[in-house]
Amino acid sequence: MKKFISLNLIFMIVLLAGTALTIFIIYKDIDTSLSLKFIIGYVIYLLLYGLYSLFWVIANTRKLNWIQIRQRFFTFIIWFITLSALHYLLSYFFRRSVMDVWDLGIPFGVSFGLAYSDLMFRKMKE
Repeated sequence: MKKFISLNLIFMIVLLAGTALTIFIIYKDIDTSLSLKFIIGYVIYLLLYGLYSLFWVIANTRKLNWIQIRQRFFTFIIWFITLSALHYLLSYFFRRSVMDVWDLGIPFGVSFGLAYSDLMFRKMKE
């Protein structure tokens, strides 16, 4: 248990430090080969960390009973509908544009994170 928490903590610290450094590089418009390699490496790290997190969510979801899975799924659906409607209204009133299917990606990701993110950071009881 202690090893799992420390590994997640290390990955999260690297994520936050990499995000801060990437924002600094982009904001200051640093255009060197080292900064380009760092940003490419950071994007690869983001993808690998996303897969690692998804693995832990799936592994811990398998240990839940059906009632807990159904509650999380309904939480996901409610958040997705609410955030999609809010995104649609804000997009319509402020930009006067029609939404595409691709505009639902942000509400989908945020609602998935709100419903399932706690499974990534804790060990489930056997």
